[in-house]
Amino acid sequence: MHNIKNELVFRSNPNFIFHDSQGFEAGSIGEFEQMKEFVSERAKTTYLKRRIHAIWYCIPMDQYHRAVLAAEEKFFNECDTGSVPVVLVFTKCDALLIQGMAALTPEEEKLPQERKIVIGKQNAERMLKGNPTWERVQKMMYPPNAYVELRELHKSNEGCGLLLKRTVGALNEEALQMLLVTTQHTNMLLCIEYAFRRFLIPVIKAIHKNKEPLRDTAQQIVVECK
Repeated sequence: MHNIKNELVFRSNPNFIFHDSQGFEAGSIGEFEQMKEFVSERAKTTYLKRRIHAIWYCIPMDQYHRAVLAAEEKFFNECDTGSVPVVLVFTKCDALLIQGMAALTPEEEKLPQERKIVIGKQNAERMLKGNPTWERVQKMMYPPNAYVELRELHKSNEGCGLLLKRTVGALNEEALQMLLVTTQHTNMLLCIEYAFRRFLIPVIKAIHKNKEPLRDTAQQIVVECK
């Protein structure tokens, strides 16, 4: 039986712990209430190992034109996650290419295959940008803090890197941002970008504003990073 309290841990990064809830559209009221209780308890606990730090709410885009489901309205109107940010994750974005190809005009169908694929991708991009879900959920009681569109996941770290970047940006406490970044020892680009934004940019701004000597600036960077 599905239980949201079960922990999912991957060998590649055991510091990252997931909890998976069953799709609400196929679930009962009891399952939704169980999820709300779990989120409320884990968001407020002071015991670090039991606390949740972010929520990824996944919506598949293989039916991008669909209306916001009752399950989504229920979650974003009734589930108060407190200080825990929610990132809206649009999955299966690559499936839009099929619909983009299906939207080719009779004239475009006569073009070479390479050209048809280019136009199909352009159609898919327009469909993705025209997705109304984000705007709709923003008007609800407890809207998400950020969103991300996942595509080309067959490429190494292509979509996951962006997802982690948006999640770090959604965290509203610097300590939690650092905690998440330190667990991502395999994502060097994310670690470098966070370090640059956290330490180097403020120092560079100080140089520009105060005209500090380069030697003092270097010393400040060393002190800040320790």
